[in-house]
Amino acid sequence: MTNPDSIIADIARTQLGIETLEARRSDRLDFHDLAVWSIRDALVAAYEAGIDAASRPARPDAAGPGLPARFDGYEISPCLRFEEPDQPGRFYFEPCEPHEADVWTLYGHVTGEGVHAIGDFEAREHAEEVFARITGMPYNDPQNGERRTR
Repeated sequence: MTNPDSIIADIARTQLGIETLEARRSDRLDFHDLAVWSIRDALVAAYEAGIDAASRPARPDAAGPGLPARFDGYEISPCLRFEEPDQPGRFYFEPCEPHEADVWTLYGHVTGEGVHAIGDFEAREHAEEVFARITGMPYNDPQNGERRTR
């Protein structure tokens, strides 16, 4: 059971003896006298359900229906900027050696789709800062094997 409404309804039924959480417009059906220990048990069950949900790995489609898949890895790459010869003011980027870089590009990876450029930055540190803002982790964290640099 992963639907929050189903989990909440199950806790109300099993811990509080409440048949439904739908308003039925009747004091007799919508108001309940409950023992404090029943309320405590229901709160503990809700807390444990939250811990359980948070410990499950995110699915690629966990962003929700109709939303793009979440990135499952990141990389930062040094890149050279080239101007399109027949379109002045339009640029494209190619990976290069760090000492040649015009910009540092932060890429996000999606399984089955490849990499998507998230942004180009003047310095590697700026790309790492944006990565940290997105993920809540420093880029050089050795525990994340998905991240890599060129």
